[in-house]
Amino acid sequence: MNYLKALLIVFLAVTQTATAQNEKVIKNFWHAKVWMKDGTTDSGYIENGHKTVCVYDETVVLNNLDKLFSKNRKHYTKDIDSMYIWIDTEPDDILVSHSVPIKYYYGNETPMEFGYPSMCYVFYQSKNVTIYQGWDLTLGDFYLYKTPDMEYAKALFREGKKLTDKRRATLCDEFKDYSTIKNYVKSIHKDKLKDDPFSFFLVIDKALESRKNNQR
Repeated sequence: MNYLKALLIVFLAVTQTATAQNEKVIKNFWHAKVWMKDGTTDSGYIENGHKTVCVYDETVVLNNLDKLFSKNRKHYTKDIDSMYIWIDTEPDDILVSHSVPIKYYYGNETPMEFGYPSMCYVFYQSKNVTIYQGWDLTLGDFYLYKTPDMEYAKALFREGKKLTDKRRATLCDEFKDYSTIKNYVKSIHKDKLKDDPFSFFLVIDKALESRKNNQR
């Protein structure tokens, strides 16, 4: 009888411990839900080495950290269609991310490309252009743009940085066929893109829309 009681006590202790671990609260971690190209979904806490996803990452690693004995699950970016990401304590503040091939670094004859798409956040989107925001472990956040007919999203400028003369020149070269965009880039103050990047994205959008209308 005492033996059975001892077994029961051990069983209850293990069960209570497992339940406590199963229900543990994880706070201030990035959570994500991914939509795969094959129609399946997965969700969990981001377990990439830096606890979020940067442009270098070839996979998104998820784990149910608040569940007992949960294992990491890897999803290759080439197989991902889109992803929602949020801090677990702020579930209504969602960032939308797309899996998109990018041309990284600007002003080069052959911009650096990865052999796989990167997960980039949608900062601005219209029928003419999508502005993405990518995160670099070393350089921080930067903006890219992609029109529907572009294979790659191309880097524009780094977030929170002044517009240098070199970058002003390469932006003018990038949009050499759009006088409105070129004139805007030439005329703005060096702090404009640092303080108000959104206005530039509107200029790009309107210029692309105007070009489409003129071609009809």
